[in-house]
Amino acid sequence: MAYGLSITRFTASQVPPTCKGYEPLLFQCVPYLVAEGQTASPHCCDGAKVAFQRANNPQAIKNFCSCLVDAGPYLNFLPSQEVQLPIDCKIRPSFDMRKCIYG
Repeated sequence: MAYGLSITRFTASQVPPTCKGYEPLLFQCVPYLVAEGQTASPHCCDGAKVAFQRANNPQAIKNFCSCLVDAGPYLNFLPSQEVQLPIDCKIRPSFDMRKCIYG
């Protein structure tokens, strides 16, 4: 239930500029990204697929990674869950999520 508070406090107007277009992942995957061992819901994976498809060139990948790094701590996202997301959603990103999150 703690993630419910995060959702209500993180509005579209508070999304960092680097997150423009990646909101489906941010809002649809909160339950998955805030707790270890969660299963990604189909709704979350749909949002993740949209986000990963947008990360299709070097600048977009940089924005995507910056978005997760900037917004993740504010939303209490677990870096380990961010790295695991494409695996659990059966998405094959063109970049290394571990490097994206951990640098």
